[in-house]
Amino acid sequence: MIRFEEISKEFKQSGKKMKALNHVSLEIEKGDIFGIIGYSGAGKSTLLRMVNGLETPSEGKVFVKGKELGSLNRQDLSHIKKSINMVFQHFNLLSSKTVFDNVALPLVLNKVDKATIKKRVHELLEFVGLDDKASSYPSQLSGGQKQRVGIARALITDPEILLCDEATSALDPKTTVSILELLKRINQEMNITILIITHEMQVIQYLCNKVAVMEHGQVIETGNVTDVFGNPQNPTTKEFVRTVIHDEIPESIVKELKQSTREKKIFQLKFFGENSSQSLLFQISQKFKAEFNVVFANISELQAATLGIFTIVFYGDPSETEQIRQFVADQGVDIEEVIL
Repeated sequence: MIRFEEISKEFKQSGKKMKALNHVSLEIEKGDIFGIIGYSGAGKSTLLRMVNGLETPSEGKVFVKGKELGSLNRQDLSHIKKSINMVFQHFNLLSSKTVFDNVALPLVLNKVDKATIKKRVHELLEFVGLDDKASSYPSQLSGGQKQRVGIARALITDPEILLCDEATSALDPKTTVSILELLKRINQEMNITILIITHEMQVIQYLCNKVAVMEHGQVIETGNVTDVFGNPQNPTTKEFVRTVIHDEIPESIVKELKQSTREKKIFQLKFFGENSSQSLLFQISQKFKAEFNVVFANISELQAATLGIFTIVFYGDPSETEQIRQFVADQGVDIEEVIL
């Protein structure tokens, strides 16, 4: 659906060249809710704007629906752009127009007949839960309502791709959840592919099935959300993941473990989906003599999957704890030794 192939982008700033993107390659498949996360200046917005032609690459190619944007003539490019629409961080509503007129604007500009416009606008306002606000003005709406108007306006032209530029960062946590639920419905019921950029890992956790992490204009890690959250490789990715999934042993417990003179090894176990922590721990207790103690546990929801992280101290002979490590790994559970 969308493919970035070795994309680089340079800007001139105060007479000097600045590289905003550095050989970025990514693929977003039809039906994905694909999240791109990174700190400010990572290049997220620049990359997003490549999809609808608001930015063009200095090097590399952007493909949308199988067509390379840089090779298209004006007419073909315009046709592709009609299948793409955007939801903005600060809503971008016209304060002098009603909710109805804001949503209708793209169809008015395309000279669609009034009866069709009226029907379509009311359908979408009902879909986003604002049919009773058609005659209101943006100043009379809450932040969440304004974003729902922005979403309805983005849907009015029946896009196949929806670009979301920090669509929830101006909203409070409760409103953010309601907007993410709406985006999920749009993806599932309208089969619209969503590409969202954010600096909030909670958005990725709640909404996306795939994620790319960016830093200094490069993609440093990408994959399915369950894989990236469950086993982050890059230090920056680990920082983001730890904002929503806590896997560090509390300092008080670390201190206590360091003071203990008993022979021990500490392992962190990660359980995904169907893997049962209770069943595995029961098997270990039956199969091995080593005493063990769960010192930290965290359960997180990732889309339809569950990720459980358990930090366990095993006391006893090192050869037996090594056998336990191998036994756990053989059950398909991710296990890693923790060094204090």
